[in-house]
Amino acid sequence: MGEESVKIAVGQPAPDFSATDWQGKAFRLSEFRGQKHVVMALNRGFICPFCIRHMARLHAERESIRSRGAEIVVVGPDSADAFRRHWQSNDFDLVGIPDPERRILRKYGQQVKLMRLGRLPATVIVGSDGLVRFVHYGGSMMDIPEVPVLLAELDRLNQDRP
Repeated sequence: MGEESVKIAVGQPAPDFSATDWQGKAFRLSEFRGQKHVVMALNRGFICPFCIRHMARLHAERESIRSRGAEIVVVGPDSADAFRRHWQSNDFDLVGIPDPERRILRKYGQQVKLMRLGRLPATVIVGSDGLVRFVHYGGSMMDIPEVPVLLAELDRLNQDRP
């Protein structure tokens, strides 16, 4: 039996949260409101090869994502020390937020399925208006939207802006 959370839906206000990133800097989602979109990858942690690959792709495409008015935020179950080691060894230029207490996981409905080895990946795009504009809950550990899908969603979101 797994830990169930309430899934979020497109069009609803994104649940706000504050956290400390791996560098000890304060982070608050609502600070992006009116300024930037946020591409949030809720991953399974550094034990997951699919999540590691996805983080590397997000880093490689960060300028394409940022040129569309978005910031990338990776949330995972690992400790700040584990984030530090991974970020520094890969020279990542992404926001990395440890969530070992599962606070953000629960707010965003990221599923935990013990029979599928823990957390399942989830991806959320929060528009600069503070609304959820894209959400994908992975059905397996490898079910993560590719970066071109996220870029297309950001392009669509930017076209819809007044």
